[in-house]
Amino acid sequence: MTSARLRAQLVSGVLCAVALASCATPRAGQGAGVDAGASLFQMSCAGCHGTHADGRGAVAPLLRVPVPDLTHIAARRGGSFPDDEIYRIIDGQADLKAHGPRHMPVWGYEFFGADPDDAIAHREATQKVTALVAYLSSIQRAE
Repeated sequence: MTSARLRAQLVSGVLCAVALASCATPRAGQGAGVDAGASLFQMSCAGCHGTHADGRGAVAPLLRVPVPDLTHIAARRGGSFPDDEIYRIIDGQADLKAHGPRHMPVWGYEFFGADPDDAIAHREATQKVTALVAYLSSIQRAE
């Protein structure tokens, strides 16, 4: 097997594993707090962003764009954590080249479920995104 083909299979396998992990949901009864966000981050985001949100996830070296260190969001914005902006990035309202075009947001659809008119699914998706924002806000470093 050629090294290019082996690398392609490795990349495909890692991306599939990350995609499968992202389909998991927090346990019933978890609120939209920091703990729920931390669990959801590990399941859905750590593959690219790293277990410590430092941009050093297992998939990061395979991507064409650099994965940011999420522990310095506030520092990069003058010391203030932009909750609304981060919410829009996570749920797909913001247009990010790394996550694909706006019509295909990554977590907006993954968290929402199959029925876009389902009010319960909408509330749960909103709670998940809010929990991720709370977690990211809680891990900010001043450096």
